[in-house]
Amino acid sequence: MEISNLKTAFISVMESYIQALDRYTDEQFLAKPAENEWSLGQMYEHILGANAYFFMANVKRCLEQRKGQVGGERSDAGENMFKYNSLPPVKIKVPESLRGPELVAHSREDYRKLFAQSLQQGVLLAEQVLQDEGMYKTLHPIMGWLNATEWYAATEIHARHHFRQQKEREQWLGIA
Repeated sequence: MEISNLKTAFISVMESYIQALDRYTDEQFLAKPAENEWSLGQMYEHILGANAYFFMANVKRCLEQRKGQVGGERSDAGENMFKYNSLPPVKIKVPESLRGPELVAHSREDYRKLFAQSLQQGVLLAEQVLQDEGMYKTLHPIMGWLNATEWYAATEIHARHHFRQQKEREQWLGIA
């Protein structure tokens, strides 16, 4: 997929999350269906953190050619993610050894601003990715070696993957 299409898809996903904030009350946003499941707010926190501290951080590392290498292959999981332009439609449990503290959700207004900032950062990064030759890669622990364009695509794919979770929470909350 070309970077202009990736940027358009990224904008669409991020705007969808921003607009969805209007559908929830503060109580709905923080409600959890079970102790071991996330609220919508925790899901937003996860997406935001993954965007800023993992996906976009690796886009920047590739562009700056640091903490990676020239070349490297994607894993089978990485090949499938790009072949199908999605993550598998399954719930992914982070192994206990990799889990950090429980995510703490902020207010809907905070996420309105933070997602808008993430959106703006993603749009700016797209322009830089357009100039990248794609040779320098950093390692994704499951997907293998990805270049800046692939990391950028993974940002949108990951955020879109959580639409299923968002829909489940909305159904549980009785939101049409």
